[in-house]
Amino acid sequence: VLSAALFLVLLISWFFFLAVGIDPLAAYNIIGEEIFLTNYGWQDLMVKMTPLLFTGLAVALAAQMRQWNIGAEGQFHMGTFAMTWFALHFDDMVPGSMLIIIMLIMAAIGGGLWGCIPGFLKARFGVNEIITSLLLNYVAAAWIDHLLFGAWRDPGSNNFPITREFSAASQLPTFGNTSVHAGLILAFIFVVITAWILWKTQLGFKIRLTGDNPEAARYAGVNIRTLTILIFAASGAIAGIAGFSEVTGIHYRLQQNISIGYGYTGIIIAWLAKNHPLGVIISAFFMSIIFVSAEVLQIEYGLPISIVFLYQGIILFTVLGTDIFTEYRLRITRFLV
Repeated sequence: VLSAALFLVLLISWFFFLAVGIDPLAAYNIIGEEIFLTNYGWQDLMVKMTPLLFTGLAVALAAQMRQWNIGAEGQFHMGTFAMTWFALHFDDMVPGSMLIIIMLIMAAIGGGLWGCIPGFLKARFGVNEIITSLLLNYVAAAWIDHLLFGAWRDPGSNNFPITREFSAASQLPTFGNTSVHAGLILAFIFVVITAWILWKTQLGFKIRLTGDNPEAARYAGVNIRTLTILIFAASGAIAGIAGFSEVTGIHYRLQQNISIGYGYTGIIIAWLAKNHPLGVIISAFFMSIIFVSAEVLQIEYGLPISIVFLYQGIILFTVLGTDIFTEYRLRITRFLV
C-alpha cells in the first residue's frame, strides 16, 4: 500500500509540476537535497514526525477495536487546552522537575475526556462515532480560538492570538543545538507500549477480539460498552499528548493553528499502517516527508503550502483503492437462462 501511494504521489506530482511550468526532475532533486542532505531538513523531518506518530497511533489504537476515531484533531487541541490552562496558572508554583510531567498528564486528561464523548455516545446510545468525533474537532478548534482571541491572549503580543511564553521548566529538552526534542523519544515509547499491550496483555486480547468478532467477545464476557469508552479515552489521551509535544517541544506557548492538520493526517497514517502500531512509524515518516516537501516547494517555487492536502488526498484514495483488492474478492456468477 505504501509503495503504491508513493508511486501515485510521484506520478501525479509529475503532471502537476508540468502544469505549473516546473521541471519535475529538478523539483524532485531539490526536495531530496533539502530534506535528506541538510541538517535543517532532517531536523524538520523529525519535528513533523513527532506529533504524527502520536496522532497515527491514536487512530490506529481505536481502529484495532473497529472504532473509528476521526476526532484526533480535536483531541489534539483539547490536550493543548488542558496543559496550557495549567501552565498559565501554576507554572510558577510547581517545581521545575514536576511541571513538565504534570503538563503531560493534563494533556492526556484533556484529550482523553474529549475522546470519551463520542465513546460514551456510541456505547450508550449507539450514535455513530465517525460523525460525533468529526464534529467535535470544530468545537475544539473554535474553543481554542475563543481563548486565544480573548482571556488567554498575551497583552504584549501586539494583538496576535498567542499566549505568553511558558517558563523554561515547561519546555522539552532538545538534542544538542537542533530543534529535535524529547517528544520524539516519548512517541517511540508510546508506540512500543501500545504494541505490547495489544499483543501481550489480556486487555489487548479483548480489544482485538472485540474488533474481530463482537459477538464472540460478548459471549466471552467482555463488557463492550465499557471497553468502547476506554478505547476512546486512551486514543484521545494519546492525541492530546501529541498537542503537548508540539507546544512544549517547539512553540513554548499556545497559538492559533497550532496543528497543521496533524489529527486528520493521523487517519491516513493509521490506514497506511493497517492499524498496526509499529507500522505507524514507517507511515508517519512517509507523511512527514510530504509535509516537509510542501514547505520546500513553497520556498523554492512559491507554491501554496496547501499542496500537502493534494498529496494527502492522493494517498487516501490509494489506500481506499488498494483495500478493495486486498479485502474483497471478485466473484463472477453465471446465470443459466
